[in-house]
Parts: sequence; structure tokens; C-alpha cells
Amino acid sequence: MIDKSSVKTVMPLGVVPYNTLVGKAIEAMRSKAGVTQTNMAAALEIGQSAYSKLESGHAAMTIAQLRVIAMQLSCDPHKILKEADDLAKQLQVSGVDVPAKKDETNKAALLVGLGLLLALMSKG
Repeated sequence: MIDKSSVKTVMPLGVVPYNTLVGKAIEAMRSKAGVTQTNMAAALEIGQSAYSKLESGHAAMTIAQLRVIAMQLSCDPHKILKEADDLAKQLQVSGVDVPAKKDETNKAALLVGLGLLLALMSKG
């Protein structure tokens, strides 16, 4: 039997939802390719502000949207997801939790996680 008093709960340093990482990967690839948010929005047949929400992780992206975005970036969808997975691994090594979906309960952890994500992306 495990003595529960000796078990420590490790709190993550921060939190960044996976969809935010997908959006950041797309943003980096889009910027490198010289494609504007307006161009992406037009390809998806949505407004620029709606596209911005997809890229920032504030709105969920469909598989169909991911495919259109990948086509605009001249890559396969798995390349975008691989970039997001690589970011997730780097953040997890730094103590950041990367949940599958956004948890609204801990905004401080989200801010810390986003700060670490920005620091990681500025190095690359």
C-alpha cells in the first residue's frame, strides 16, 4: 500500500493546449512562405478574424481546414502536425502541460505556458 502523504503532486509549470501549438506551427510556416492571413482566410472561405482565431488556437480547426491550409503552404497536413508535436515535446521537457483541449480553469498556467512557447519559437 502506498502512503499517500509521501506522494507529491507535480504541478506543471504552465499549460499550452495542443490546438494552440498547431496554430503557432501554421503561423510560422505561413510567415516563412509569405502568405497573409487574408489569403488563408479566402482559401478557407472565412473572414480574416475567424482565421486569426484558428491560428491563435481560440477556435477549433477541422480536418478539412487543416488540409486546405496545408495546400496553401505547399505541404502535407502531417508536416504541420509534426511541427506541433515537436513544439509539444520541447514544452513538456520544460515542464509545460500540453492537453488535447483548452482548460479554462487555470489562466495563469496558460499564460506561463504561452510565454515559454514564445521563448522556444524565438530561438528557432
